[in-house]
Amino acid sequence: MPDATPPAATDNAFLSPILARAHASPASIFGQFHEAGTWVEITLGQALGRARQFAALYAAHAIPPGATIMLAIRQDRDAPCAFLGAMLAGCVPSFLPCPSPKQDHALYWHQHKTVLAFNRPPLVLVPDDLLADMQACAEGSGAAVVPISAVEVLGPAPVPVTLPTSEKTGLLQHSSGTTGMKKGVALSYGSIARQLAAYRAALGLNPDSAKIVSWLPLYHDMGLISSFLLPVWLGVPILSMDPFVWVSQPDLFLEAIERFGGTHAWLPNFAFLHLARRIPRKKTWALQSVIALISCSEPCKAAAFDAFLARFGDEGITAETLQTCYAMAETVFAVSQSDLARPVRRLAVDPACINTLGPVLPPPPGAAPLTLLSNGKPIDGCTVGVLRDGQFLGERELGELAIRADYMFSGYHNNPAATEAAFHDGWYRTGDIGFLDQNEVFVVGRTKDIIIINGKNVFVHDIEAAVSRVTGVKPGRAVAFGRYSEKSGSELLIVVAERDGATIPDHDIQRDINRAVVEEVGVPCSDIRVVEPGWLVKTTSGKTSRSENAVKYTRDFVEG
Repeated sequence: MPDATPPAATDNAFLSPILARAHASPASIFGQFHEAGTWVEITLGQALGRARQFAALYAAHAIPPGATIMLAIRQDRDAPCAFLGAMLAGCVPSFLPCPSPKQDHALYWHQHKTVLAFNRPPLVLVPDDLLADMQACAEGSGAAVVPISAVEVLGPAPVPVTLPTSEKTGLLQHSSGTTGMKKGVALSYGSIARQLAAYRAALGLNPDSAKIVSWLPLYHDMGLISSFLLPVWLGVPILSMDPFVWVSQPDLFLEAIERFGGTHAWLPNFAFLHLARRIPRKKTWALQSVIALISCSEPCKAAAFDAFLARFGDEGITAETLQTCYAMAETVFAVSQSDLARPVRRLAVDPACINTLGPVLPPPPGAAPLTLLSNGKPIDGCTVGVLRDGQFLGERELGELAIRADYMFSGYHNNPAATEAAFHDGWYRTGDIGFLDQNEVFVVGRTKDIIIINGKNVFVHDIEAAVSRVTGVKPGRAVAFGRYSEKSGSELLIVVAERDGATIPDHDIQRDINRAVVEEVGVPCSDIRVVEPGWLVKTTSGKTSRSENAVKYTRDFVEG
């Protein structure tokens, strides 16, 4: 039965299709949410009704249109509703993470005190048990800290007659903040809708049959866009679980696929290894419904795909299932996408050429090649170039990737200096090192993630990926960084890795780590530390903070 509440009279490229669908088909499935050990089904009508309750809460606090509302709430069915409610109230939502036991709490509160002081949002929504801590964090920022339970006493606000126009800012997406202060990426409603339309075409996504599975945090652009805004805009059901629950119970991801017929999911590279290793072989799953598992957010590694296919190839996963994407918040999300009709193209190159910003060469005869995965061709509306020394290069030349797109961000929030520094003649400088081959994008690392050891450039992502493949190391829980040596006049390569609970002696793990690193980048480690799970410092977005871990390494192992 259609919703009695009519859609808004004005048009908004992102919100209007959602409101129209809720009016016509309120009983359509919004998503399945894993909460307290069970799956809870939510219809679109229920989700929009709850979103309007949040809109009423924001109105009760007299939050003006265009103001930023920060949502530091846990990832359950209320998270997307609180976000959509802010949009319906004419405000600009921005997810912030909740602290977790695996994060450094001092770092969390320090970062967020800085974020609140800089952005000065009028309202921060928090779980009730974090009210006092967030109030202390927000002191001096002018923000009202509101517990999420406050929404329960309010009825839903009416659907607004006037929605924000498409050129207005729809959301702020904060960077991971591995160093320095998090930058807020401001995205307009029109940019969001143009990106989603282009990405849907690149995926060939059918809203009538697709179901998107996700444990990804919504405070990261991959989770926010691929696994929330894209499906809700298209009317695709979401199969959602808390990211911190998934880490300890990775089979929940496979359960969602099997139980509900999940078709698409986006995963960082380490997650393919985590699933391949953690799921006992005696447990089997029916995964034939999967169309694409898309590696994104980290450099995509062939070894991770190979391990996943070896583990789940008998359960419905094929080489065509495993795909890649290059994405960033500044373009809303996807820059390029591999072709879902065929396996991702692999390119064998000379490892030595990746360590110098020059031509990308084939491996010499008889030499071991470095195998790179393509990230596919740029999606519609996006152009990728390669810069070196201010000049654009041809194909198979290594340099900094630069982007122009119809859905480019409108700038870093309240940070014109950072916005200006990010562009070169209208091209966004990504900070990623890569090249083009047959108009396909290949990413090898980041300009800030290079260690120079005796004149040789080494990408830390390559080292950390190699370490994560070592038996006894927890995938995704390794960090590499350089430490300058006065004696050698160069940087020393330091690796710290968390053990995965196996009973392998530390010296065996250290030996295998060094062997894997030498095979990967041709440089031995100067020091390797195997530490207990939870030792590594992670940012609030769940990424490893190399700078913070370098400080902790010095404190614990050098000065201590």
